[in-house]
Amino acid sequence: MTFQSRSVVEFGLLFSRISESLIGGGPLHQPLDLVRNHLGATAVALRIEDRAGGNSAAFVSENGCEADEEPSLALARLGLLLDRHRCVQAGAVDETQNHRLTLLVFRAAGEQAGESDETSLCEILAGQFLRGLQIARRIGASEVERSLYSTVMERLSVGILILDMQGRIVKCSSRAEEALSARDGIQMQAGRFRAACAKEDRELQAAIKAAMQRAQSGEGREARGLALTRPSGSRSLGVIVQPVPAVRSGGVSTEPTVAIYLRDPEANADVGSDLVRQLFDLTPAEAAVARRLTAGLSLEDVATALDISRNTARAHLRSIFSKSGITRQTELVRLMLNSAAVLGGPQNQAA
Repeated sequence: MTFQSRSVVEFGLLFSRISESLIGGGPLHQPLDLVRNHLGATAVALRIEDRAGGNSAAFVSENGCEADEEPSLALARLGLLLDRHRCVQAGAVDETQNHRLTLLVFRAAGEQAGESDETSLCEILAGQFLRGLQIARRIGASEVERSLYSTVMERLSVGILILDMQGRIVKCSSRAEEALSARDGIQMQAGRFRAACAKEDRELQAAIKAAMQRAQSGEGREARGLALTRPSGSRSLGVIVQPVPAVRSGGVSTEPTVAIYLRDPEANADVGSDLVRQLFDLTPAEAAVARRLTAGLSLEDVATALDISRNTARAHLRSIFSKSGITRQTELVRLMLNSAAVLGGPQNQAA
């Protein structure tokens, strides 16, 4: 069977499906299946070579055969296909990763076709695979980065809302959702972020409007802070309103938005006992004392919580001071909250 001429629409659909499959992060044999079925080929393979390290990986779609998940088996199958079938291939180089991608289309040895047409088509498809994989990698890296930032903000007890240029909430972190659900000083009305106090809400909406204008014009990221009263009597909720101008990268532009950061002064960033012990060379008992003092407990309350005497708690505290080079409990709290232990999150809370 040979390559047949197909309409631009048919090939456009094929290229679109290849991109969707690659960007979606599915197995590589799936877009190869699309190419093989569309071209009626015996097999289609993608070989990825690390030009610096000399390593290779292969992915094969062969008529009537299951896909090999093990790279060594796929490479072996590719070798057999090269021995037994006529092959047309084309390559594309990913300069950012120093990888060479080679797309191979296999047909039975007796089939005849125009080599130049087959090679040209293979080159186009190889380029499509390269672009799709590059986009998928960028999206994957962005998702990892976003997840890490989000995790750090959650551990620092910071809630985040993202507003579009109409003032609608388009993104809301779990901390922010908790604060909105409590309806203690802030709330969501008709998809918009509002303050409970009418006077404070006017100030908040003015700050959001000004941030929208700066985000739209790209004038800068100057933030404004507000303290919103809470009917419960708890200390005022801290709110930061910041414009986020549009960013253009790789030919794609983001939309301008407004970021709102929420910080509850009643919330304590928790630290894990294991991390405190590792970072400051403390014993498990000392780490347990340090963690509870950081959470705001008095030394007497710490002794009660850990079921130890007050003298034992004092002895642990003196040892912590000695190891940390500090002399006061206030310094200990500042040291713990400014340490990397906060970023790691609570691990072993049994101690």
